Amino acid sequence: MALDRIKRTTLQLLAIGALALVAEACGGRTVVIQAEATAEFVVLNQSPYTICYVNFSPTTDPNWGEDRLGAQEVIAPSQSRGWRVPADTYDFRLLDCNQRTLMERRGEPIGSNQRRTVTFRTPE
Repeated sequence: MALDRIKRTTLQLLAIGALALVAEACGGRTVVIQAEATAEFVVLNQSPYTICYVNFSPTTDPNWGEDRLGAQEVIAPSQSRGWRVPADTYDFRLLDCNQRTLMERRGEPIGSNQRRTVTFRTPE
């Protein structure tokens, strides 16, 4: 099931690749990850730690979802990173480069045309 979701997400990304939006703001960027994306999820790193992994998925999905940063990207201190997402309720977690959980939240609603900014200051 997770593999089907990954394949579906990959196909969606390929289909909308030409329409991907990149916006510079607060040293970060926002990328459209799904065609029906109407909300924005932003991670703002106000800690001295580097965030190397960001996982999030709808609360109804039992899996965390893939690492949204990929192999080469990180969110350095004082930087932010955003993703356009469909309006839904999400679970997310932020991990350091040793894959230790820095922050984890479940059941975070993001409404249509809303921006949900998560500010990370210190590990929990």
